[in-house]
Amino acid sequence: MASHGIDASRECDPGITALIYGASKINGRGFWAFAAVAWAIVAIQLFPSAAIAVPGIPAVVDIHGQIRPREARVYFSLKNAFSPEMVEALKSGIEISFKTDIKIEKVRHGWFNETVGEVELLRTVRFDALSRVYRLVRGGKEELFTDIFDALSGMTKYEVPVPVSSDPERGRYYRVRIRTHLDRVGLSDPLRSIIFFSSLWDVETGWARGYLTVQ
Repeated sequence: MASHGIDASRECDPGITALIYGASKINGRGFWAFAAVAWAIVAIQLFPSAAIAVPGIPAVVDIHGQIRPREARVYFSLKNAFSPEMVEALKSGIEISFKTDIKIEKVRHGWFNETVGEVELLRTVRFDALSRVYRLVRGGKEELFTDIFDALSGMTKYEVPVPVSSDPERGRYYRVRIRTHLDRVGLSDPLRSIIFFSSLWDVETGWARGYLTVQ
């Protein structure tokens, strides 16, 4: 039976159940940030026609770069990495982190490619309500932004030096493979439960590939 125009079958939705469980685990300053995320998810599940537009699938794009003796320099961007729900959560004080894997390969036709370099990156951003700035940590250094678009650009635009084990050979092809996912380690337990049921937090790309020029 429907009540107040809402399909009663949605009352047992596992996502909403997770919200109720999460709310019971949070108190103090973290409650309001949690409440903002919770409301966004409830609104989307109960009122899909009024929900915020869902962005496209997260992906690694615009891969290019160079390889020189002992180092490769790789450029790329993350597309559709932040859903509107995640942006609102960020504004409310939720810390968001992306973990990225990069592998440099020497292409060998008719045999397995040889990995000559690889790194794992972690980027984190959060809004500091006291100082009214976004704190972005990349490469082990913290940067401060007053504009959220600058903070989001810092999370999605990459220029990465990657150490390689040998000098590049002229006439050979070198390829880079990249993938990224949301790092959930820094999230609170109740929020991790919510995200598990929300596809709008499902940030995990497949392996994207691009070729490097030899210098």
